[in-house]
Amino acid sequence: MKLLYAYRYGIVGGVSTQLLLRKRALEQAGFQCELFFTQDNGLRQVLPAGIEGVHFGNLSAFRQLAAKGRFDAVVVIDTPELLSLAAGPLWRRNRVFLDVHTTTQTGLSYLDGLSIKYLAGIMVPSAYSARLVERRRPDWRARIHVIANLLNTEVFTPAEPVTPVRSGPQFIWVGKLDKHKNWRLALIYARLLKDLLGDMHLYVVGGYTAPEATAEAFFELAYRLDISDVITWLDRVENVQLARLYHRCAHSGGAMLVTSRDESFGMAAAEALLCGCPLITNDLPVFREVFPESSMVQRVDIWQPGQVASAVERLSRGVATKDECLNLYETLRTRYGVSAFVAALRGVMGSGA
Repeated sequence: MKLLYAYRYGIVGGVSTQLLLRKRALEQAGFQCELFFTQDNGLRQVLPAGIEGVHFGNLSAFRQLAAKGRFDAVVVIDTPELLSLAAGPLWRRNRVFLDVHTTTQTGLSYLDGLSIKYLAGIMVPSAYSARLVERRRPDWRARIHVIANLLNTEVFTPAEPVTPVRSGPQFIWVGKLDKHKNWRLALIYARLLKDLLGDMHLYVVGGYTAPEATAEAFFELAYRLDISDVITWLDRVENVQLARLYHRCAHSGGAMLVTSRDESFGMAAAEALLCGCPLITNDLPVFREVFPESSMVQRVDIWQPGQVASAVERLSRGVATKDECLNLYETLRTRYGVSAFVAALRGVMGSGA
């Protein structure tokens, strides 16, 4: 079977990284898989050397690829302008699926004007996302399929203790510098952590595509909070480096902070847990679905500083054992590894997949 995934943003991380993982997994399983992005927001320069079947271009380029590529299915992720072009020529129609990853009401508003008549189905990464789509389009309920995200369980793995490069607990926050990820609140909690722990450090990872005004606002807020000395901003890192940061935080007694207002799955949080790094996270509905109950997942009302402080105190006592870390890794690997993803996709695509 030959598949084409199409998405607007060729970013470093997020959906784009997920698509690269899916491409690799599907090709290992005997599929042919290509990717198309209408924007290059930094992805092209971090692609693996020699990779084939990753395209960047405008709507005309996508139309040509969909028409001539002889795809068995085209999956369009949150990019409605591509849907009408994805089916290909009248004499050889591609099956077209819509994959919905956005969770905000603004982001989901594009669903209101869509007709499902020419779609083979709707895909979402979680049951939580399915409920969001159903609320918006109850007439689609029977056509929605959950295809959970795929985790990179080769790079993100538990590790033996590492030699600390800093004293004190280390924390990490990962995401775009936008309102949805709530980066300002992450800096405010860095101030709280500094007050509670004294000697600590926070790595902020992401924001490569942030506008200059946002970058300036980041540094200004860090200065006003007097935390510039305990913050390291890395606008992008390779997965291997990110895994090392998770290991470093885990073995220092720190954690990953998740301040997001919402998530469709929680890739970065899942990757941290794979590495044995605990979470102090906003109590998001999707995390109750995706992650099993564990002392490594400290759920809080992110708007309540007292709850965050209590979670920090609990983690400082070393509540998670090595066995619990390994068991959580195996649980996530089983649920969201290559075999589970390929099986779910085959189930949606049919017996010919």
